[in-house]
Order: sequence, then C-alpha cells, then structure tokens
Amino acid sequence: MIIGGILPPGRCVTVVTRQRQHPYAVGMPRSLAHTIVAAAFVGLLALACMQVPGDWNWAGVWEYRQKFVQGWLVTLGLSLAALVLSVLIGLVVALLLAARSPLVEATGRIYVELIRGTPLLVQLLLGFYVVANAVGLENRFVVGTLVLAAFSGAYMAEIFRGGLDAIPKTQRDSARAIGLSRWQAFRLVVLPQAVRLVLPAVAGQLVSLIKDSSLLSVIAISELTLNAQEVNSFTYSTLESYLPLAIGYLLLTLPLSAASRWLEASFRYER
Repeated sequence: MIIGGILPPGRCVTVVTRQRQHPYAVGMPRSLAHTIVAAAFVGLLALACMQVPGDWNWAGVWEYRQKFVQGWLVTLGLSLAALVLSVLIGLVVALLLAARSPLVEATGRIYVELIRGTPLLVQLLLGFYVVANAVGLENRFVVGTLVLAAFSGAYMAEIFRGGLDAIPKTQRDSARAIGLSRWQAFRLVVLPQAVRLVLPAVAGQLVSLIKDSSLLSVIAISELTLNAQEVNSFTYSTLESYLPLAIGYLLLTLPLSAASRWLEASFRYER
C-alpha cells in the first residue's frame, strides 16, 4: 500500500510499502524446514529400497564394520591434510597469477591449466609411479595427499584470483588515501571483502576434494572407497556395501558445508 498525495512546496511524503507474507511460511524455523525435507528424501529412498527384489545382506556387511571405520578415519586424515595444503597452494599460485613479472605469471598459469586440463586419475598414476619413484618417495599416503592437494590447489588459485579481482581498485585507493600501507590495505580492506565473496566457491571445492579422495584407491590406499569395494568382494552385497560409503562421505561433507554457511554469516556486513 502506498500513501501519497499532493503536498505544498517544501514538504515531503513518506512511502510505506507492505509485503504480504505467506501464512504457512511464518514462524517455521529454518532447521525444522531442513529436517522435514531431509526426512522426505530419506523416506523416498527407503521406499525405493524396499522395492528392490531379493533379500538384503546387512548381517554379512556388519561383520566387516571395522573396515568401514578404518577406511573412514583414513579418508578423514587424508582429506584434512589435503584441505589445508590445497588452500596454501591456492593462495601461493593466486599471487603468482597476479604477479607483474611475465615469467612468474606464466609459471602459475601453466600449472593451473595443466592441472585443470587433465584427469585426477592420470595425475595420481603419474605422481605415484613416475614422479614419486623418481625422487625416491615410497609413502603412498604422502603421495596421494600431495597429488590431491595439488589438484584442488589449481582450482583454489582461480577462485582466490577471481575474488581479489572482484574488489574494485577504488577500495585500495581509498585505503591508501587514509594513510594505510599496501599490506594494511590488503589485510584490512581487500582481504575481508574477498573472503566473503569466495567462501561459497571455496566450500564447494573443498567438498569436491573430499569426494575426489575416493580415487586414491587406484594407488592402493586403504581409504573408505577401497575398503567398501573389498567388503563388496567379500560379501557380494553391492548396495549394502556402498550405502555406508555414501553415509560416510556425508558425515565429512555436511559439517564442512555447515561451517561454510556459518562463516558466510560471520563475514556478512549487511544484515
């Protein structure tokens, strides 16, 4: 509803706008809405599983529950190490991409294009059987973590570069105009805004990194996926072996997504 009219000169009018809200949307907590939708998806999945012909062999898979726990812990450790390293690699390469020296910029650009343009599976095989063998590195866990971090770091670098480029140059000029040094302008003005912009993309890449860790099974790392494959070969129960695999990855990715949303809310300056 808009209230207005013809007023004498020098007078102003206040415009009041009212928006109608849906009666069923008022008062429902977001957590409750998420719970309802999640329960609906789980119910539909359970209903579909009940239609699968044959008997479920959960008892046979339960006997190998320790392999799932061990594989999940290995995946957790590898993923956490790769997460930290990929962020550090992304920051360093992003600085290389922003360098004024053509040679330095070309180094970062070639790295990014080579990594993003080739499959992770090929990089794992080359990294373990060629590069690691050439330097005498035999620890497959270290090699797998380094290759996974290098793969994700290339994507992180482009995310960070895009976030920094999205900050207008006027922000830096304004910071310098009030007496801040280049480092202070970057740390206090540019970086907080860039972090807020790149958080969703970074969270998505980190979730992808955790799921990409399943490919480490090709170099015989006993992570969650390889152990699930072994349980499947022991019990001949494919669905019963891979459903816990999906749950295990959800236990890793859901907290990461929740932490990302919390950080986004913390960096949001418009409430």
